[in-house]
Amino acid sequence: MSGVLATGVVIVLLLTAVPVLLVQVCRGEPIGRLVALETLGVVGTVVLLLMARAAGRSTYDDTALVLALLSFAGSLVFARYWGREL
Repeated sequence: MSGVLATGVVIVLLLTAVPVLLVQVCRGEPIGRLVALETLGVVGTVVLLLMARAAGRSTYDDTALVLALLSFAGSLVFARYWGREL
């Protein structure tokens, strides 16, 4: 398999987890929601990094870095909001 095809397969496999995680974020218990939110951030960051490598553009790595930072900040806000229930 070529590198780009293998990268595409990995991206598709990672994206299959997104609907399950979104359901958990919407309907789960608060701690499960937080874990799913963090996992979505990690999956999104990895997918963006893989897409940057497949496209051969290292400048796209910055987008993944911004997503990682925003995901972390979002989880802090979520934990603060649900802090009494966690």
